[in-house]
Amino acid sequence: MKCNQKHKFMQISLIVFIVSLFACGARAEDTNEEETVIEDFFICRTCGNDVSVANLAFDKYSPFALSATNHTFTDTRSVLVQEVENPLGIRFHIFLVKQASCIKIQPWTHKSTWFPGYAWKVCVCPKCHTLLGWMFEPVESATAEQHFPTHAGFYALIFQNIITEGYVNSLLMKEKVLRDN
Repeated sequence: MKCNQKHKFMQISLIVFIVSLFACGARAEDTNEEETVIEDFFICRTCGNDVSVANLAFDKYSPFALSATNHTFTDTRSVLVQEVENPLGIRFHIFLVKQASCIKIQPWTHKSTWFPGYAWKVCVCPKCHTLLGWMFEPVESATAEQHFPTHAGFYALIFQNIITEGYVNSLLMKEKVLRDN
Protein backbone atom coordinates (compact mmCIF):
# COMPACT_ATOMS: atom_id res chain seq x y z
CA MET A 1 0.00 0.00 0.00
CA LYS A 2 2.81 2.39 0.86
CA CYS A 3 4.39 1.84 -2.58
CA ASN A 4 1.13 2.65 -4.30
CA GLN A 5 0.76 5.92 -2.35
CA LYS A 6 4.35 6.93 -3.16
CA HIS A 7 3.76 6.16 -6.83
CA LYS A 8 0.60 8.32 -6.92
CA PHE A 9 2.40 11.12 -5.08
CA MET A 10 5.24 11.00 -7.63
CA GLN A 11 2.74 11.07 -10.53
CA ILE A 12 0.97 14.11 -9.07
CA SER A 13 4.31 15.84 -8.40
CA LEU A 14 5.42 15.17 -11.96
CA ILE A 15 2.16 16.57 -13.36
CA VAL A 16 2.47 19.71 -11.20
CA PHE A 17 6.08 20.13 -12.33
CA ILE A 18 5.19 19.80 -16.04
CA VAL A 19 2.26 22.23 -15.72
CA SER A 20 4.47 24.77 -13.95
CA LEU A 21 7.11 24.46 -16.71
CA PHE A 22 4.52 25.19 -19.39
CA ALA A 23 3.11 28.08 -17.38
CA CYS A 24 6.56 29.65 -16.97
CA GLY A 25 7.31 29.14 -20.67
CA ALA A 26 4.01 30.77 -21.67
CA ARG A 27 4.74 33.80 -19.47
CA ALA A 28 8.17 34.23 -21.06
CA GLU A 29 6.64 34.05 -24.56
CA ASP A 30 3.88 36.56 -23.67
CA THR A 31 6.41 39.34 -23.04
CA ASN A 32 7.41 39.37 -26.76
CA GLU A 33 10.65 41.11 -25.85
CA GLU A 34 13.40 40.57 -28.35
CA GLU A 35 16.89 40.13 -27.05
CA THR A 36 19.39 42.57 -28.55
CA VAL A 37 22.69 40.98 -29.39
CA ILE A 38 25.62 43.38 -29.36
CA GLU A 39 27.48 42.94 -32.63
CA ASP A 40 30.77 44.48 -31.51
CA PHE A 41 32.14 47.32 -29.39
CA PHE A 42 33.79 50.41 -30.85
CA ILE A 43 36.71 51.28 -28.57
CA CYS A 44 39.19 54.15 -28.32
CA ARG A 45 42.33 53.23 -30.25
CA THR A 46 44.49 55.06 -27.68
CA CYS A 47 43.27 53.62 -24.36
CA GLY A 48 40.76 50.84 -25.15
CA ASN A 49 37.80 52.56 -23.49
CA ASP A 50 34.36 51.50 -24.79
CA VAL A 51 33.01 54.30 -26.98
CA SER A 52 29.91 52.82 -28.66
CA VAL A 53 28.51 49.61 -30.13
CA ALA A 54 28.27 48.59 -33.77
CA ASN A 55 24.49 48.22 -33.48
CA LEU A 56 24.22 52.02 -33.16
CA ALA A 57 26.05 52.82 -36.41
CA PHE A 58 23.93 54.32 -39.20
CA ASP A 59 24.35 56.11 -42.52
CA LYS A 60 23.62 59.81 -43.11
CA TYR A 61 25.35 61.44 -46.01
CA SER A 62 26.99 64.87 -45.51
CA PRO A 63 26.59 67.21 -48.50
CA PHE A 64 30.09 68.49 -47.65
CA ALA A 65 31.75 65.07 -47.83
CA LEU A 66 34.72 64.98 -50.20
CA SER A 67 34.28 61.23 -50.66
CA ALA A 68 32.29 58.36 -49.18
CA THR A 69 32.86 54.60 -49.09
CA ASN A 70 31.29 51.64 -47.33
CA HIS A 71 33.44 49.87 -44.76
CA THR A 72 32.66 46.53 -43.15
CA PHE A 73 33.20 46.67 -39.37
CA THR A 74 31.71 43.31 -38.44
CA ASP A 75 30.40 40.28 -40.31
CA THR A 76 26.96 41.87 -40.48
CA ARG A 77 27.62 45.63 -40.29
CA SER A 78 28.71 47.86 -43.16
CA VAL A 79 29.03 51.59 -42.45
CA LEU A 80 29.33 54.70 -44.62
CA VAL A 81 32.76 56.30 -44.03
CA GLN A 82 32.97 59.87 -45.29
CA GLU A 83 35.97 62.13 -45.81
CA VAL A 84 35.33 65.67 -44.55
CA GLU A 85 37.54 68.73 -44.21
CA ASN A 86 37.53 71.39 -41.49
CA PRO A 87 38.17 75.12 -42.19
CA LEU A 88 41.89 74.62 -41.43
CA GLY A 89 42.15 72.11 -44.28
CA ILE A 90 42.53 69.07 -41.99
CA ARG A 91 40.73 66.03 -43.38
CA PHE A 92 39.00 63.34 -41.35
CA HIS A 93 37.33 60.04 -42.21
CA ILE A 94 34.16 59.81 -40.12
CA PHE A 95 31.30 57.37 -39.52
CA LEU A 96 28.10 57.99 -37.57
CA VAL A 97 26.57 56.40 -34.46
CA LYS A 98 23.42 57.26 -32.48
CA GLN A 99 25.17 57.21 -29.08
CA ALA A 100 28.75 57.37 -27.83
CA SER A 101 30.70 57.98 -24.65
CA CYS A 102 32.18 61.49 -24.55
CA ILE A 103 32.95 64.04 -21.85
CA LYS A 104 31.04 67.33 -21.42
CA ILE A 105 32.97 69.97 -23.29
CA GLN A 106 32.50 73.47 -24.77
CA PRO A 107 29.24 74.93 -26.07
CA TRP A 108 27.55 74.01 -29.35
CA THR A 109 28.64 75.90 -32.47
CA HIS A 110 26.75 76.49 -35.71
CA LYS A 111 29.79 77.51 -37.77
CA SER A 112 31.34 75.23 -40.42
CA THR A 113 29.05 72.27 -39.82
CA TRP A 114 29.27 69.23 -42.10
CA PHE A 115 25.58 68.52 -41.54
CA PRO A 116 23.32 71.51 -42.35
CA GLY A 117 20.70 72.13 -39.67
CA TYR A 118 22.94 70.69 -36.94
CA ALA A 119 25.19 72.38 -34.38
CA TRP A 120 28.30 70.53 -33.22
CA LYS A 121 30.93 70.21 -30.52
CA VAL A 122 33.90 67.91 -30.09
CA CYS A 123 33.65 64.40 -28.63
CA VAL A 124 36.59 63.56 -26.38
CA CYS A 125 37.35 60.17 -24.78
CA PRO A 126 36.37 60.27 -21.08
CA LYS A 127 39.39 58.15 -20.14
CA CYS A 128 42.39 59.49 -22.13
CA HIS A 129 41.01 62.75 -23.61
CA THR A 130 41.79 61.77 -27.21
CA LEU A 131 39.65 63.48 -29.84
CA LEU A 132 37.17 60.79 -30.91
CA GLY A 133 35.03 62.94 -33.19
CA TRP A 134 32.09 65.32 -32.88
CA MET A 135 28.60 65.45 -31.41
CA PHE A 136 25.80 66.82 -33.62
CA GLU A 137 22.47 68.18 -32.40
CA PRO A 138 19.64 69.87 -34.34
CA VAL A 139 20.12 73.66 -34.16
CA GLU A 140 16.76 74.24 -32.42
CA SER A 141 17.63 71.96 -29.48
CA ALA A 142 21.38 72.76 -29.19
CA THR A 143 21.21 74.88 -26.05
CA ALA A 144 23.80 75.56 -23.33
CA GLU A 145 21.89 73.19 -21.01
CA GLN A 146 22.00 70.38 -23.59
CA HIS A 147 25.42 68.75 -22.98
CA PHE A 148 24.95 65.70 -25.21
CA PRO A 149 22.88 64.98 -28.33
CA THR A 150 19.24 64.06 -27.88
CA HIS A 151 17.58 61.20 -29.76
CA ALA A 152 17.47 63.56 -32.79
CA GLY A 153 21.25 64.08 -32.67
CA PHE A 154 24.19 61.81 -33.40
CA TYR A 155 27.95 61.36 -33.14
CA ALA A 156 30.52 61.46 -35.95
CA LEU A 157 33.50 59.34 -34.90
CA ILE A 158 36.94 59.57 -36.48
CA PHE A 159 37.56 56.26 -38.24
CA GLN A 160 41.32 56.28 -37.47
CA ASN A 161 40.74 56.83 -33.72
CA ILE A 162 38.31 53.92 -33.25
CA ILE A 163 38.83 50.16 -33.50
CA THR A 164 36.50 47.27 -32.82
CA GLU A 165 36.93 45.00 -29.85
CA GLY A 166 36.62 42.05 -32.24
CA TYR A 167 39.71 43.27 -34.06
CA VAL A 168 41.62 43.67 -30.78
CA ASN A 169 40.59 40.17 -29.71
CA SER A 170 41.79 38.77 -33.03
CA LEU A 171 45.28 40.06 -32.20
CA LEU A 172 45.35 38.52 -28.73
CA MET A 173 45.94 34.93 -27.73
CA LYS A 174 43.14 35.21 -25.18
CA GLU A 175 40.02 37.36 -25.56
CA LYS A 176 39.46 40.37 -23.31
CA VAL A 177 37.51 38.63 -20.54
CA LEU A 178 37.18 41.41 -17.99
CA ARG A 179 35.84 44.77 -19.13
CA ASP A 180 37.44 47.93 -17.72
CA ASN A 181 34.13 49.65 -16.98
